[in-house]
Amino acid sequence: MEFNFDLGVPDQESFIQQTKQLNVGDLLRKATRMYSDRVLVSEPGRDVTYEEFNERVNSLANALLERGYEKGEAKVAVLSENRGEFLEPIFAGAKLGYLVPALNWRLEREELIHCAELVDPDALIVSDRYREKAGWIEEEMDEPPEIIHLDGGDGDLEYETLIDDGSTDEPAPDYDVDPEQGLVVLYTSGTTGLPKGVVISHRAWLARGYTYVIDWEMQEGDGWLGWGPMFHIIAVDAMPGVLTLGGTYYPTDGFDTERIVDILLEDGGGIGWLYLLPGVINDFLDYIEENDVDVDEMRDIRAIGALVDLVDPKKVKRVTEMFDMPFKNSYGATEDANVLSAGNDIPVGVLPDDDDLAKAESSFVDLKLIDEEWNEVEGRGELAARGPTLSSGYINNPEANREDFNDGWFRTGDIFVYNEEDGTYSFVNRRKYLIKSGGENIYPAEIEKVLLQHQEIENATVVRVSDEKWGEVPRAVVSTYNPEQVTTDELMEMLRNEIANYKLPHYVEIVHPDDLPRSATGKIVREEVEDWEPDEENRVREV
Repeated sequence: MEFNFDLGVPDQESFIQQTKQLNVGDLLRKATRMYSDRVLVSEPGRDVTYEEFNERVNSLANALLERGYEKGEAKVAVLSENRGEFLEPIFAGAKLGYLVPALNWRLEREELIHCAELVDPDALIVSDRYREKAGWIEEEMDEPPEIIHLDGGDGDLEYETLIDDGSTDEPAPDYDVDPEQGLVVLYTSGTTGLPKGVVISHRAWLARGYTYVIDWEMQEGDGWLGWGPMFHIIAVDAMPGVLTLGGTYYPTDGFDTERIVDILLEDGGGIGWLYLLPGVINDFLDYIEENDVDVDEMRDIRAIGALVDLVDPKKVKRVTEMFDMPFKNSYGATEDANVLSAGNDIPVGVLPDDDDLAKAESSFVDLKLIDEEWNEVEGRGELAARGPTLSSGYINNPEANREDFNDGWFRTGDIFVYNEEDGTYSFVNRRKYLIKSGGENIYPAEIEKVLLQHQEIENATVVRVSDEKWGEVPRAVVSTYNPEQVTTDELMEMLRNEIANYKLPHYVEIVHPDDLPRSATGKIVREEVEDWEPDEENRVREV
């Protein structure tokens, strides 16, 4: 590139390139120097200090080098439930320039094989729980990866054997990994129905971790509750922040309410973010009340809640009142992390409405609103983001890269309104969920927010249904634990009082909350709901 200054040195570009060197492996080395005796990973029956963790990472890295996995070239995938060992291949990969795909164990055969084929891993580290799924990959791939078993077994290549055999010395001490090299691959849904592999570089992962420190005010010694699946950003993106502050990571095998409450009651630093997703809030709060847990005895929590647009306002109010703190008004994606999560959280005791849900811009991000053709627009449009937290793109998916990335910007797929008076953004809806009925645009969120005002409604999802006259019409699916206290007539009356007639759903279906399909983060999978065959008995209007 051309510079606007001259240092008077040969090969100035290379000279400058070296000045920005700080990768995730460097961060672990630094944290180990600073916090060697502190606990980095804590799980039942096992506490691992920074020094012990770094030695295990080095042992794994050196053992992989001994087995012929080349620096800067190898791809070592992980297929496992949440556990401390999940982190070790990531940091070993960070020191050696490996790419570490975190495979989603929720996926079925076709999807999982597709994810593996996208990255073509050389090795697959798998826990005993997912051996069968690892077998699918072995059976279908032309060149299957070497299987490394976390839990051992007769004749297996055992993970702990690699740890025992590998040197604890720094692997490849003279090898520098460029911060723009990929580190992890995380998977997100694709427009074709198959997942896309999102490449997270060292630069992006570091910036994401530091965002939690700056915008979420994590402090020295703060820990992280990793109960969400570790193949997802919500569980692992804060890790660089934890290392920077000398905190502790608590991997938890799903939302184990008793375990999580025990951690919150332990002595220690604060908890950076107690993310509460829609499907776990009531059980968590009920457990606290039924067991007379004193929340005032819990360690400090820097932020609580998540995805407020998707949470029943009644649950939001209940959380804020029980913990006497605001509910986190977060927004982000695997591709860009938390881009609208810096402030404007829901205050204590508020039953949030549209005016309360506006979101503030996060650090390390630049935003704009665009139309379908990437032209910048004012007032209302699709949100696009760029900045250090942004991923590098989708691995082996040129079509999706052309569609979603342009000149350094990522299009989020979400429609927002920019609030000029205070610089915040208000969510409208997913672009792809827009319903076009007789030429009119209907955003499902407009209908869902009204339905959630009903005291007995837990979730509300509005999807499109093909219609001979109008092209497509809205269909509302609501969930409740008390169906005898909810009627379609009552719901339709609520809607008529709040929204235009053309936006009213043509079908209303009442289901149990457990009947709704959910993603790893607790979001309702709209595509699956949309595939449900509509029942004419649930039709509430014909126009």
